Amino acid sequence: MLKIKIHEFASNEFDEAIQWYELQAKGLGNRFKKEVINRIKSAQKNPSWYPQESKSIYKLYIPKFPYKVLFTFNDTHIIIWAVCHLHRKPLYWKSRINT
Repeated sequence: MLKIKIHEFASNEFDEAIQWYELQAKGLGNRFKKEVINRIKSAQKNPSWYPQESKSIYKLYIPKFPYKVLFTFNDTHIIIWAVCHLHRKPLYWKSRINT
């Protein structure tokens, strides 16, 4: 199984989204966190199954939440570049990636 690396900014986005959802309703932040982790675990098994955002960037959508996770992968790792809200700041994450 591929190992997971997460960009520092993506980690911060994830934490902020969890906190925001938890403020909206008790337990909702934890539900969001579980959904993201489950989707990433699924991507570990077969990352090329997911649709491409661009030439080398793949995306996975988070069920029941307006978020996607953007990632690249190689033979040993999946690298998470962003945890994006679907309706905010498109393409802000591109400067993180040196592809």
